[in-house]
Amino acid sequence: MRHISIITAAMLLFVCHTAYAQYDYEYDEYGNPRYTENQHHYNSYSDDLEGGWCSVYLKYSPMQLVSSAKGVDNRTFHSATLGVSYDFQLGESPVCLEGAYEVTGLWFSKRYPGGTKYNMDLYYSKIPINMAFRLNISDGFAIVPYGGINVKWNIYGEEREKDSDGYSQKWRLFDDDYTYDDDYYRFQFGYQAGVKLLIANCFSIGAAWEADLTNFCKFYDSYSRKEETEKFRGFTFQLAYCF
Repeated sequence: MRHISIITAAMLLFVCHTAYAQYDYEYDEYGNPRYTENQHHYNSYSDDLEGGWCSVYLKYSPMQLVSSAKGVDNRTFHSATLGVSYDFQLGESPVCLEGAYEVTGLWFSKRYPGGTKYNMDLYYSKIPINMAFRLNISDGFAIVPYGGINVKWNIYGEEREKDSDGYSQKWRLFDDDYTYDDDYYRFQFGYQAGVKLLIANCFSIGAAWEADLTNFCKFYDSYSRKEETEKFRGFTFQLAYCF
């Protein structure tokens, strides 16, 4: 995780440096700098999305629930997200501040030896805040790397088991009457870093790494005889309509 964070930060710093490296200056007769046509071509916004743009998007992710306990397998969930975001341009620079709101559903299913089937469903909403850099490639096309933090509210979660004899039971994750000694947290903080390709000032595709900073769950592990934790992390893939 530390290596991934360092690499992501280095990539964002490189992209930021590249964006500003494309700024060329001329000097007037009084020695004051002024922008050249080269800077305007690579760093200005198009007329269609000048000052910022709004996006409605769908995301898919094979998100993993990673446990700190030794010998416990990570669980891979299928997840789908519906979100809306707005990118606001900061002045004349290629820097943007992006705010978004998302609703996500995650689903996990596994059949164990002996016929027992286990399912887990989770639904949450999230507010990501990102700093982005729009780097225009040509008219209507741009690369937008971004990174930031998020706050997440876990709305509802449920675990279900059904054995080969047809006996079933279920637990509500955020209800103390159902979860016994396991602690599930409704509010979490996390981070994300990724890149989007803006196409024809109308659509965008992208990929990102997302991970929890705070715990999703805390439980007592009988093997290690101590409390262990679980967090979500994984790559996401996004398709958006921009206007």
